[in-house]
Amino acid sequence: MDLSLEADKRIRASHRRMTPQRRIILETLDALDIHPTAEELLGRVQEVDSSIHLSTIYRTLRWLEAEGLVQARIFNDDRRAERFDPAAPGEHYHFVCQECHAVIEFNNLLVNAIKAQFELHTGARVDFGSVVLYGLCGDCRKALLAEAG
Repeated sequence: MDLSLEADKRIRASHRRMTPQRRIILETLDALDIHPTAEELLGRVQEVDSSIHLSTIYRTLRWLEAEGLVQARIFNDDRRAERFDPAAPGEHYHFVCQECHAVIEFNNLLVNAIKAQFELHTGARVDFGSVVLYGLCGDCRKALLAEAG
């Protein structure tokens, strides 16, 4: 999904205006292949426009979240580590490296089987799921093995 394009449509539909600051934030978020925190996004946005403040980032992210265009994800107990993930069709899951903090998305049919089994055994209906795996990414694991070996 093109986040900038979709957000632009929704802003126009609500008779609001696409400010230059919003456009920069959206374009930056679109271009990132990470799940940034608001502070990380601010750092990237300020490379383009140093006058944009963290409050503008949060207002834009909360609006995008309310519109269903991004999802806030918390991968640990620290609220400041809230990361923003552009909403994608279908579910996807996450792996978080405990060393470098990289977030890797993945899809897995096994998770669908777990949800189906849960429904079968409990009579519940699962609407969506969230799976986060923690460990060492391939690069950090190789580095650790190289240090040990």
